[in-house]
Amino acid sequence: MNLLVAEIQTHTGQNVLVIIDDLDKLDLGDVEKIFKNHIKALFQPAFRIIYTIPIASLRDAVLQSTLVSESNDQIVTMPVSKLFARGERRSSNPVPIDQMMQPLCEILHKRISTELLPPDIATQITLYSGGVLRELVRLVNICCRICLRQVRRGQDSVIDGTVLAQAVKEIRLDFETTLSKADYATLQTTYERFTPDDPKAQDFLDLLHGLHVLEYRNDQVWYDLHPIVIDLLKLKGLIS
Repeated sequence: MNLLVAEIQTHTGQNVLVIIDDLDKLDLGDVEKIFKNHIKALFQPAFRIIYTIPIASLRDAVLQSTLVSESNDQIVTMPVSKLFARGERRSSNPVPIDQMMQPLCEILHKRISTELLPPDIATQITLYSGGVLRELVRLVNICCRICLRQVRRGQDSVIDGTVLAQAVKEIRLDFETTLSKADYATLQTTYERFTPDDPKAQDFLDLLHGLHVLEYRNDQVWYDLHPIVIDLLKLKGLIS
């Protein structure tokens, strides 16, 4: 591999950067095995590589120490965009942080024109994403699939409130099917306190990995539920 990269760099005059994405979507157990058991091999290539890993895996003190040591402390946490100040979402008329909202809305309109995705719906999609880019794309992709089905039936279609409601319902059902009674209790506690009883408990790490819970950072780490999970708990009468 090093010889191949050297050949590329010689012919292009540019440095090679390899990005290995989507490792953050693997099961936590698999991620830990990969990075604990094969860390030397992963960092052996003599060129720059970016690996993605789940945020929940950094709760493992041994794994985090290994990554810090082997990467020369080159771990970069990709923060979730904080769309609301802590606690603001609980108010009767929550006001999002415009400077956080705007870039995500712009991303949507770079992919889809305002004729097909009105600005007010783009704002709602952004709010439902919780500030997670992956969720933003996931939600709008589901909206597009719904619209495509309508077009195939000979209907004109745009992403409106009805389409968005269908997409949100699909994601809410996906979240619901994975939750146990204990999970709901953990979610309630996290919603009420902005932190679980034990941030290193496996059930909480699974919820964090599954994006049921989102991690935010400013002066300290705090947590909130995915907006669609909040809707789910409200539907079940678990929170008000």
